[in-house]
Amino acid sequence: MPNNTPSLKFAYHHGDLPKQTLDLALKTLRELGDAAISLRALAKQLGVSAPALYRHFSDRDTLLAELAIGGFEALTDRLGAVDQTTPRTALIEIGLVYVKFAQEEPNLYRLMFGGRVLPLGAHPRLDAAGKRAFTVLENTVSNARQLGYLKPSPVSMTTAAAWSLVHGLSQLTIDGHLPSAKAEPTLTEGVLSLLLDGARSDTRQQSQQDSNL
Repeated sequence: MPNNTPSLKFAYHHGDLPKQTLDLALKTLRELGDAAISLRALAKQLGVSAPALYRHFSDRDTLLAELAIGGFEALTDRLGAVDQTTPRTALIEIGLVYVKFAQEEPNLYRLMFGGRVLPLGAHPRLDAAGKRAFTVLENTVSNARQLGYLKPSPVSMTTAAAWSLVHGLSQLTIDGHLPSAKAEPTLTEGVLSLLLDGARSDTRQQSQQDSNL
C-alpha cells in the first residue's frame, strides 16, 4: 500500500479492544484480503482470548461490516469535500475522488461493494453508510440538473449511470484491466468527460458551440 494511504477512524465507547481489533483487521485486509481475517487469529495476535473479541463482535461478518462502514464513512467524507460551485468541475471531481479511493484501498473497496461476504440487507448500518455515500453523488447530479447543466432526465437514472461508470472504472483499474492513475493520470478524467458530453443539456451544448464561433 502507498505510504500516504489515509487511515480510517473507528470510534467505540467500550474500551480500546474493539478499536485495536478493527485497526489490526484493516491492516490484514489491506495486505492479504478479507479471506485472511478471522476473530481467533486476531485474538491471538492481540494477546487476548477469542471470547473477549466475541463480546464486541458477534461473528466474523459483523467485524467485516464494521470495516466496510468505516470505508464508506471515509469515502463519504472525501466526496463531501468536493467543491460544488461549478457543476462540470464537481461532477468530474466526484468521479476522480471515487476512483482514487478505490485505487488506494483496493481490498477495502472490494469488501464494501462486492456483496459476496456482506450482501445487501444483512447489515442495516452498512446499508445506511453506503446510502450516505451514494447521496453525495446523487445531490451533485441533482444540483447540476437544476442549474441546467445536465439534460432533464430523472436524477435517479443519471445518478445510476454516473455511479455505474465510476464503479466500473474503479473495478477495472484495481483488477489490472485498465492502467492506474499513476500510469495514465488523464484516463479517468477523459472517460468522465465523455459521459458529461453525452449528458449535457442541449441548451448548454448550443451555448458552448456558439461561444466557439
